Amino acid sequence: MQTEIVQFSLQVRTETQHNIGTQNAFTNFSLLDQDLKSSLIYNDTPISELSPEQADELVSENGYFGVDKTSQRIADFVIKGAGDDMEKLKSGREGVLKGFKEAEKAWGGKLPEISYETLAKSLETIDEKIQENGGSVVDLSI
Repeated sequence: MQTEIVQFSLQVRTETQHNIGTQNAFTNFSLLDQDLKSSLIYNDTPISELSPEQADELVSENGYFGVDKTSQRIADFVIKGAGDDMEKLKSGREGVLKGFKEAEKAWGGKLPEISYETLAKSLETIDEKIQENGGSVVDLSI
C-alpha cells in the first residue's frame, strides 16, 4: 500500500508540474524564444504556431489554462485518483505542492500570479475533500 501511495504522489507531482509549467509558458508567451516555443506542445501542435492572442486566450478567465480550469484538472486528478482514501488524498496534496515547487525551479523561480492563484484554488478543493472525509490539513502554507 505504501508503494502505491508514493507512486500516486509522484503522478500528481508530474501532472501538477506539467499543468503549471504549461500555464506559465502561455502567460509568458511573448518572452519565450522561438526554440522553446517550438519544443512545447499543446494539442499536438508546437506553441510556436500559436499567435500571442491565442496564447492569451488559453490563460484567460475561461481559457483551458486559466485558473478555474487548471485548478480543477489538478484537484480532480488528486480526488479521483485517491477516492476516499485519506492517505492518498494527503499524499496527493503533497504531490501538488512538490510539483508546483518543481515548476518554479524549472522556470527559474517566481512564477506569474496566475500560477499561485491556481495552486491556492487546487489546494482549497483538495482540502475540502479531506475535511469532508473527516481529516484535517495542518500545513496550509503554499
